[in-house]
Amino acid sequence: MDSLDRLSPNPSTISNRSIALRFGAIWGATSIFFSLIAFLTDTDPNMPETGGIKWLYAIIGFGVSVWTVVAAISADRQQLGGFITLGRCVGLGAMVGTVAGVIGAVYTLLYSFVINPDFQENLNIAMQAEWEKQGMDEQQIEMASSMASIFTNPMVMTISQVIGGVVLGVIIGLIAGAIMKREQPYA
Repeated sequence: MDSLDRLSPNPSTISNRSIALRFGAIWGATSIFFSLIAFLTDTDPNMPETGGIKWLYAIIGFGVSVWTVVAAISADRQQLGGFITLGRCVGLGAMVGTVAGVIGAVYTLLYSFVINPDFQENLNIAMQAEWEKQGMDEQQIEMASSMASIFTNPMVMTISQVIGGVVLGVIIGLIAGAIMKREQPYA
């Protein structure tokens, strides 16, 4: 029994904050990189007219988020001597998602006010043109535009960025943790 205690450290004494910061920063930086590529190539997935490229950005973004959470869990499990609980996996996923969400939120504000200050106006114009193509009348477009402006507000987008990062991190941490967990045997 003593040999097991020496081989596997007590998880409550080992912090995984640095792992969460590292992999959350990778997730956030990768998201910023692809957002800048989208802006520079005029393929912003937030715009209605970008079409199929939205799926490419979504798949890449989801793949990066899954990879970062799984890699963080793997690194934490390694530092714990090969054992990790489901709860620790979910918590680590939440922390990675929080870091990525905060980085994304700061970038969203920077993007909306410095890099592309016309973003909200261009998005509203593009949405109105799309609604006209769908046959909506002027009153319907006005109502839809006022509703959409709530969600395209940079502050609302910033808050949803953080919340979305946490929720996605928890979900990925839960699924990956269910697969990767390895309870420490007790004698």
